[in-house]
Amino acid sequence: MKKYSILIFAFLLTFSTFAQKQKSRAALESDKKKNLQKIAQVKKILNETQKEKQNTLGHIKAINQQIDNQQNKINLALEDIELIKVEMLEIQKAQSDLFKQLNALQTEYSETIYRESKNSNKLTKMGFLFSSGSINELFLRYKYLEQYTENRKHQLLQIKKIGEMLKQRQRTLLEKKITQQNLINIVKIEAKSLEALREKQDLIVKGLNEKESDLKSELEKSKAALTSLNSVISNAIEKEQKARKVPASRKEKQIEIAEREKKILGDRESKKAVVKEAETASRPNKISSKNFGASKARLAWPVDGFVSDKFGVKNHPVLKGLKVDNNGIDIQASPNAPVRAVFEGVVLDISQIPGLNNVVAIQHGDYYTVYANLENVNVNINQQVSLQQQIGTVAYKDGSPEINFQIWHNFSKLNPEPWLGSK
Repeated sequence: MKKYSILIFAFLLTFSTFAQKQKSRAALESDKKKNLQKIAQVKKILNETQKEKQNTLGHIKAINQQIDNQQNKINLALEDIELIKVEMLEIQKAQSDLFKQLNALQTEYSETIYRESKNSNKLTKMGFLFSSGSINELFLRYKYLEQYTENRKHQLLQIKKIGEMLKQRQRTLLEKKITQQNLINIVKIEAKSLEALREKQDLIVKGLNEKESDLKSELEKSKAALTSLNSVISNAIEKEQKARKVPASRKEKQIEIAEREKKILGDRESKKAVVKEAETASRPNKISSKNFGASKARLAWPVDGFVSDKFGVKNHPVLKGLKVDNNGIDIQASPNAPVRAVFEGVVLDISQIPGLNNVVAIQHGDYYTVYANLENVNVNINQQVSLQQQIGTVAYKDGSPEINFQIWHNFSKLNPEPWLGSK
């Protein structure tokens, strides 16, 4: 019985290791599901904007994202194949352990039957009982026979259970082999799809290269637009932070002066600047009670779409040797898609910037979110906005409906992607 207990314990250890691997299986299946959702999202938006996306930067950015998703799909399938190999090895190890247990139990059972047959020739059970020297010995012999019979039944039951477990392991192993082969076939098919996407990418890049001078001109305009955006947001933050330190009486005086200057000044743009300064001066001190900083990886998406250009410096998607810098991320969406606040806050600034259409900045304490390239705006400066409140709709840029989304912590620009939650 001691030998039997050790074998069962060894099996439990093997099963525990197998269960831990199942967690990796669950994580892999989750990643595969998310990637399929990304692929579906890009396809949907490409289909909705197919007419507009003819050899444009927006088109090549979407194709690049398709290629990334397709490559990720292949990588996840290869991961799955490797995980199945590990699972099959563990199933085979479990099978080996079960065979050892089965052999040990069958040997033990055979020895029990053999001993019983030998003893039966010498003395019957009744004879064994009534040959007792006392009532107490008779009782002990009876209990022994009872336990002996139960042990035999238990041995038979365990042999049957382990036999069933072995059959189940064999079925699972066969299923894994079939799944593995199917995945190998899928990888071959997906590799062909990836190659087709790369050929499509080459054709679009070739078409865009024929417009090199136009692309360089657009790139300069885009840089100028981003510089203007950076300046506008920096100034708005600076004014807001100064206003927080100004006593209430001085704020009222600033508003009065601003109103007087607004009447005197005839220039339209000067009026706008004065109005903004007055509104900033009157901003309430209490901006947001929620902790924006604690919401990292859980923020709502500003628009339903996919990231078409990532944060930071990178190679231009078409022009060789040229770099582009993004202080946020670009998100392509469906035409006229609503753009929403990712967190509750107060509208800090609304501006119109050539190349980026309407821009809205929202304050969340010491954090600020920026939504650039809006077709229209549904909010006003100094307005309290709630989570997911619509602030406008997406406008076209580079031939695609796309917004530029930024997150600032005071004057530092942060990568927005790690802040956004899963869809």
